[in-house]
Amino acid sequence: MFRIAIIFLLILFQSFSVYFFSQVPVNEKLMVRISKEIWVGGTVHSSGLALNYGMSKFKTFKKKSLINVDLVNINHDKEYKIFGSFDENAKKFVFGKLNSLYSVRVGFGNRKILYEKLRENGLQITMNYTVGPSLGLVKPVFLEVFKYDFSGRIAGIASERYDPELHNFYTIYGRASWTAGLMDTKINPGMFFKLGLDFDYSRNREIINSLELGVSVDIFSKPVILMVENNNYRFYPSVYINYSIGNKFY
Repeated sequence: MFRIAIIFLLILFQSFSVYFFSQVPVNEKLMVRISKEIWVGGTVHSSGLALNYGMSKFKTFKKKSLINVDLVNINHDKEYKIFGSFDENAKKFVFGKLNSLYSVRVGFGNRKILYEKLRENGLQITMNYTVGPSLGLVKPVFLEVFKYDFSGRIAGIASERYDPELHNFYTIYGRASWTAGLMDTKINPGMFFKLGLDFDYSRNREIINSLELGVSVDIFSKPVILMVENNNYRFYPSVYINYSIGNKFY
């Protein structure tokens, strides 16, 4: 799926660049040009969710320098949430999940206009790519587990780091608070690459309302252990769709 998405995007990029680059009329060059763009967005990708901030500045008529910051959560493809207790207050958890993985990305790249917005309610199509450091944050999973007395009866519930040797379906009450294990988070540095096609459909030339489709790859210096009895990876590719809102400045 990932390879097919890359091929599809490259075909789109080539098609748009050949066709649309020649469509801007000469009198458009006389208009006042946007000098800077700033936006925030939310992303759904094939391994989780993300938030992002971006800023671009014009370098030439068609090209802009691009800086973006992303906060991404990355899940294992075998994750499935279940209830460990019939108590309605218990939180769902992923059985067998040892760690949660988050990535903080700081990317530098370019933003190339393939088709410029020619009227207020027109469409602008842009190709974006960024590359930069990716700081992996590996946080251990904590669960609420039953504690038993000497007679085998439930004496209470405690928050403990998940241990597959100690915890099973019968001893787990539910997921612990997200803050549990926060101080035990380990840093796993790496890098990332992101390539996308952005469609800005805002009716106002100075406003950004856009959808971006693309692919990204995170590569960490050490393999990340997410699930019990599953392969540990350093390489995390994904396909994403991002929605952004922002402003353009002269």
